Amino acid sequence: MNSRPFKHLVAFSLLTLSGFTLQSVCAGDFEDGVALYEQQEFTDAAKLFQAAANKGNADAQFNLGLMYLNGEGIEQDYQKARALFLQSAEQNNVRAQVNLGRMYAKAKGVAPDYKTAVIWFTKAAELGYADAQYSLGVLYVNGQGTPLNYAKARELFELAAEQNNASAQYQLGLMYFKGKGVRIDLTEAYKWLTLAGDYDDAALYRDYIAKKMSKDQIDEAQALADDWKPKDDAKK
Repeated sequence: MNSRPFKHLVAFSLLTLSGFTLQSVCAGDFEDGVALYEQQEFTDAAKLFQAAANKGNADAQFNLGLMYLNGEGIEQDYQKARALFLQSAEQNNVRAQVNLGRMYAKAKGVAPDYKTAVIWFTKAAELGYADAQYSLGVLYVNGQGTPLNYAKARELFELAAEQNNASAQYQLGLMYFKGKGVRIDLTEAYKWLTLAGDYDDAALYRDYIAKKMSKDQIDEAQALADDWKPKDDAKK
């Protein structure tokens, strides 16, 4: 397995990952907690998120779970983080589902359990969440918690890549370079690795592949990358 697919349980700030807006979720404790978090008053924010979580607010449950996961304003506690993610995930909060999957895949506060990780990644992937599609694809590539299935992995990576997920674009590039479930296609590999930008070792692989390609092939791959648009943009 790529040693890095789960290297960050929380890749962005709490507010970015949660995906909420102040006006879109119920007012009161939750919004006040958001305001305090933005002011870096983490302890008081956690108290308000707890109050909102107790009322069943899925976003508050998720945010408080992240605070327990990272030890922000409260003592780090993986068990409480997992319990809160579970409450939120059962209300179809995709970010909570993804973080649950990552906890099981990385044995954060739980025994490693790839089958359970697959369950939660699948739920979020079916809701169209790119990070879940990518993470589930990694498990299919490695046969962890599910039978190895390159075709399924490629399908999931493509879904995530269409949403401009750089990690999925990187994995697609590697699949085309190595011929994993597809014919080796250096032009496609170079295109996807170009789209992945500076993610992981994308630049290193691009340089290596370029040595095996003609100038015309490189120009074609670069043109394909230049013309590519995320799925939503392509519809406009």
